[in-house]
Amino acid sequence: MALHRDIFWLGRQWAVTGYGIQAVNKKLDMKFDIEASRLLEEGLAGPMLSEPWFDLEDFIEALEVARKRLRETPEVFRPAQSGEK
Repeated sequence: MALHRDIFWLGRQWAVTGYGIQAVNKKLDMKFDIEASRLLEEGLAGPMLSEPWFDLEDFIEALEVARKRLRETPEVFRPAQSGEK
């Protein structure tokens, strides 16, 4: 699946989109994407720490960007349209 059409920040491995935080690698099949409604939860990186591909530094930066956007302009996070997540 494709990234949400609204991309606010793009890192090496993660993107902050209108959906929340999404893995850029399509091969991960959205398994690790984090919906905006979960952005304030603790321990979001936990399930991925043992994954050999996981870049914690990039994830932390994406999470900081997403949380800041959620506090300042929460309306930018919207449900996906047909054909996007």
